[in-house]
Amino acid sequence: MKSTTELVADLRQAKAAEAQAIEHRRVIEAQIVSRYAAPDGGEGTVKDDDFSITYKVTRAVDTDALQKAWGALSPNTQKAFRWKADVDLKHLRALVDIDPDNAYQAQGFITTKPSKPALTLKEPS
Repeated sequence: MKSTTELVADLRQAKAAEAQAIEHRRVIEAQIVSRYAAPDGGEGTVKDDDFSITYKVTRAVDTDALQKAWGALSPNTQKAFRWKADVDLKHLRALVDIDPDNAYQAQGFITTKPSKPALTLKEPS
């Protein structure tokens, strides 16, 4: 069985190889993509026998402006947007201390599950 020190050394080596492979893959992808024109409007797919290139655009919403104008928008315009609730963890934790009943009510809408542990390598000294 390997020691933790040996595993950390293996992890450093694997991360370096991974970073090099990712950079190499990105260079190759860029060379392939550069040979094809993006579709009109910036969205679409170019298909080849061996691969496809999918072009996408990113859309961002000015939430503050949208909230201010919301009441004046037509129902059809409002349907162009979805609202996704998000947890304000700082406020939720404070609520637990100052108003446990309402915190309990809020927690009824929240599912909590563990996420993947994050392992961060420190620079060797």
